[in-house]
Amino acid sequence: MPFTTSGRTSVESMRSRARSHVFVLGFTVLFALFAGACSGAEDAGAPPSDLGDETADAAQEADVPGSEGTVDTKPEQQTEPDETSSLEEDEPRSVDLPAVDPVVFQDDFSASIMPIFENRCASCHQVGGPGTAHWTLDTVADITANQDLIWANIEAGVMPPWPASSESVPFHADRSLRDDEVQALIDWMAADSEIDVAPDTPLTVGTELLALPRVDLEVPPETPYQGVPGTIDDYRCLVYTPEISQPMYLTGYEFVPDQTEVVHHAIGYHASSVDRERATGLAAEDDKGGWECFGGSRMRNDDMFLGWAPGQSASVYPEGSGLLLQPGDFVVVQIHYHYETDAPEDASFLRLMLEPGDVANGDDELDEINVTQYVAPAEIPCSTDESGPLCDRRAALEYAIERFGDEGVQAERINFICGVAPDRYAGMTDGSASSSCELPIYGFGEIVSVLGHMHEIGRSFRMTLNPGESDERVLLDIPRWDFDWQYNYEPVESIQVAPGDNVRIECSWDRSLIKPGSEPRYILWADGTNDEMCFSTIVTRS
Repeated sequence: MPFTTSGRTSVESMRSRARSHVFVLGFTVLFALFAGACSGAEDAGAPPSDLGDETADAAQEADVPGSEGTVDTKPEQQTEPDETSSLEEDEPRSVDLPAVDPVVFQDDFSASIMPIFENRCASCHQVGGPGTAHWTLDTVADITANQDLIWANIEAGVMPPWPASSESVPFHADRSLRDDEVQALIDWMAADSEIDVAPDTPLTVGTELLALPRVDLEVPPETPYQGVPGTIDDYRCLVYTPEISQPMYLTGYEFVPDQTEVVHHAIGYHASSVDRERATGLAAEDDKGGWECFGGSRMRNDDMFLGWAPGQSASVYPEGSGLLLQPGDFVVVQIHYHYETDAPEDASFLRLMLEPGDVANGDDELDEINVTQYVAPAEIPCSTDESGPLCDRRAALEYAIERFGDEGVQAERINFICGVAPDRYAGMTDGSASSSCELPIYGFGEIVSVLGHMHEIGRSFRMTLNPGESDERVLLDIPRWDFDWQYNYEPVESIQVAPGDNVRIECSWDRSLIKPGSEPRYILWADGTNDEMCFSTIVTRS
């Protein structure tokens, strides 16, 4: 029950419920996946290219795509996933950041309450933010006029969005409300929501918003994309060329979607000039703009560096680090479009922040930024109360390949990388499924950010560094997965990863979240919105 002027619940009751609901559900904004991050290989028979040449060669020799999924050869560096280590459904809690003074309401709205809205809400609910379609937050009057709606969302745990639990390491830009902030809001509303400023006082975006300190280049696509109405899962690669005449370090970036109603996610790849001719040839295959690209960019020499999904803001690399760009380099952005009725022309663009040329020329080299990818299987059999031809895994695999080709269906390759076969998951027929995979760390240095990714029926995600060791750390724990909020989480403390370290990725799924009326089918790792993944990245500087 919302906190209203009439029929208010007690302060103690609200305090109890608020503390038990500090979790994020988010608004419904459909977006599909970071599938391109899983495979940049042109050969459909190769596993994700960044996972090592030896593993790739072994997968090709095993003829994985055409097998029934039973793999006898297990890469030595892999450990058997432990399905018994299922993720618990613990209630998420706010991450405690160091050196934070508690907020206390003392009849001082402007000093205690207003900053909460500026720091936690304004970045999403002001012009250009993803929440403006639901509520705009420009002045103090927008708070007082909508306090019932605001409290209902806070009490229900819907807002502000922050899926990570306190099992994770602490992160920068934590949007979740701390207990003291919730209590301050309770006390303010119990005092008849009095304000000490004029209602038309403007609200500004707080310092916690991650934004580019400056924009050195705005880069549009070489050709906008014109899609076709009714194409539910349309993956298109567009070329973006930074006009630079000397080597420069990319130190920050922002992907800005143009047609937000159809742009569901974006993956950016840094490509070198040697692939320019190839990109030109692919773009010439039709006149729609760019080219079709399930699975990856289709470039031979590329590195993933950009990931965007609803809720994401700009990415700024730590001071003293960056991604080196050479003249002639370009960016390929794989954009997933979801068209139901209209298909407006899209010209989503990039904002780039670059270091001065003398730095990039070697006078003061920056630390290198690396993005590495880690995966676990996605195998979700039909439950015992479901039936249909696509509940057969082989039929479901063939159906996925018909839609997305071998490049867009990574199920067999990822099972091989993790050393498991589909029959390991055959008994998961109670409507839920889980998987895990332990992999060696291969991108070394200081961790800049971590990300987890699943699709619509995801239930939980966890990434653990050195599991079972004395230095075990939970890098990211999301006990209740929220498809609409997928962040790049930036650890507060310095965490170093080195040769010999391992990471375990764990995911779980809930078939009750499948859209009503959908045809029953075995769900596995593939590119569609209604398929699934268990994917993650670790960004490091070295």
